[in-house]
Amino acid sequence: MKKAFTFLFILLILACQKQSIEPTVYSIDKDLEVYIKSFINEANKRGIEIKAENLILKFGSTSEEICGQCSKLPTSGQRTIIINNDMVCWKTAVDQNREALVFHELGHCMLDRNHRDENFPNDIPVSIMNSNFQVSGLYEPCIYVISGDTSCNKTSRRTYYIDELFNAKTAVPSWGK
Repeated sequence: MKKAFTFLFILLILACQKQSIEPTVYSIDKDLEVYIKSFINEANKRGIEIKAENLILKFGSTSEEICGQCSKLPTSGQRTIIINNDMVCWKTAVDQNREALVFHELGHCMLDRNHRDENFPNDIPVSIMNSNFQVSGLYEPCIYVISGDTSCNKTSRRTYYIDELFNAKTAVPSWGK
């Protein structure tokens, strides 16, 4: 009986102790800061409040051959985004593709969005959350304009993709039909 009482007492003490909660960190690489500010600004324009906290956004190596990766710690909820700074993913990318990459990863980490890989009937991705968007930019300008043909310019699509990032029920744009 005495052993059972001692065991219950120890169990009670352990159960009542406060669990240590890991502090969260907010640390943004200076070269990525413009994109987090733009993301927060775009959210605010759409009536969504994003707090600049609990996020690490940095350059580094991803665990797979991908351009970006979001992870969250289950204990503290610490969110970490790693952007691959290689030639394909970052160094030679136009600014619109850099923004789309960072926004895609922020969609995972800050908005809890999953990949959305469906396409419109004309085979254009429905979402910036498309897992294959890195192959070709969703709203990039023409890189090589041939004979004045600017039909490759997709910059007008940016508004739709940002709207859809913050609201998956955004209506299909005319260029997606």
